[in-house]
Amino acid sequence: MHVLSRKAYLVLLAGDISILYVSVWVTLLLRHVSVPSLENAVVHLTSFSILFIIWFVVYFIAGLYGRYTVLFRKQLPNILFAAQAVNITIAALYFFLIPFFEITPKTVLIIYLFVSTTLLYFWRVHMYPHILVRREIGSVLVGTGLELTKLTEEVNRDPLYPLEFRAIIHPELSSDEETKRTLRLLINSGSVSTIVADMSNHSLDTLMKFIYDITFVDRVAEFIDVRRLYQEIFERIPLSLIDERWVLRYMSLKQHNIYFVFKRTIDILLALILGIFSLLLYPFIILAIKLESKGPIFYSTQRIGVGGEKFTFVKFRSMTGTDVGQQVLKTMHSVTRTGRILRRTRLDELPQLWSVLKGEMSFVGPRPELPALVDEYRKNIPHYNLRHLVKPGLTGWAQIKHDNHSHGEVDVNATTEKLSYDLYYIKERSLWLDFHIAALTLKTILFKRGS
Repeated sequence: MHVLSRKAYLVLLAGDISILYVSVWVTLLLRHVSVPSLENAVVHLTSFSILFIIWFVVYFIAGLYGRYTVLFRKQLPNILFAAQAVNITIAALYFFLIPFFEITPKTVLIIYLFVSTTLLYFWRVHMYPHILVRREIGSVLVGTGLELTKLTEEVNRDPLYPLEFRAIIHPELSSDEETKRTLRLLINSGSVSTIVADMSNHSLDTLMKFIYDITFVDRVAEFIDVRRLYQEIFERIPLSLIDERWVLRYMSLKQHNIYFVFKRTIDILLALILGIFSLLLYPFIILAIKLESKGPIFYSTQRIGVGGEKFTFVKFRSMTGTDVGQQVLKTMHSVTRTGRILRRTRLDELPQLWSVLKGEMSFVGPRPELPALVDEYRKNIPHYNLRHLVKPGLTGWAQIKHDNHSHGEVDVNATTEKLSYDLYYIKERSLWLDFHIAALTLKTILFKRGS
């Protein structure tokens, strides 16, 4: 079962496509104050069709096809307007720089911006949320813990999830017979059709035979593993619910051999291309750094890479000085004005392209940590070493999804949460996920302020 159903995304996509085409016709109607001729409409629709392919890439990067909890919140208008502004700029370059089309719209583009943005906003905010059938799956959660509490609150808070928890059973507070009786009553009443529980929880071992019978023998209910549901909704691994059996099952690297070959090939090609072109920027970056403050051009330190091995991590210096020694966890230096720009645009990380080329890093993967931090986290966070099963990356799932960064200081709580995102990436890693992370990183650079 997919909580965020494919049907919902298809409906959303179909609506967006329809609006883009309808907006062309409405724009021509407003521009000429009359019904557009068939010939004029066909010419515009044909020309715009190629453009729409590029536009949908922008929509994807901007996050308009993210999870429901992102789409229907207060930031939707800002995301939509920013994406439309970028798309109109692309459209202007598209029509005026490519001498292939029979039209060079000027006023039409301005009108189209307002028409399409208005219709898209109305569709996504006022129409789409009411089209799909909601709350069609009544469920009961069997288990306890902070992460399960968060899961319940998230699902029941957002009506766009088809799942709703209508009861919670704490197995440690009641006997097996009481739990079975409660489950049977809930199912027979018709209010619950799905049981959500942790299959690896040994305290539920005696209940599994009962759940199996009502699911596959009596066929009166469905079963969902709570870890799978948690992962799909929060896009991270619930650390309190994993154990050695989970690690052995999902952290195997052999099944990803073909993926690693393709990924390494892409890393080499991109690092070569971007690395060579980035050399054109080096003189300007070096000059800006030297003009603002004294000190070295590059900041070099040791980081922990794949297999727990150390490697040299190089960036353009973005602070007033550099720290000496690998055990410095909290710097006394401040970010310079040039450094702030370099960080915001990620230009300070250009030297790391050569680490990618050497094979010490990848474009996508968990961000490498200082050896001193790794030593602390190994002692205090279970399964922390799992993040070293793959190469560290220039960007990663945790960097995109996790907001509570420790900023170089020891922060066990923040890093534990960050690890849950890193493990999600390692478990689900694929070329598609790598592309998705790269697109979201580009979105972050274009639409958000950096640190």
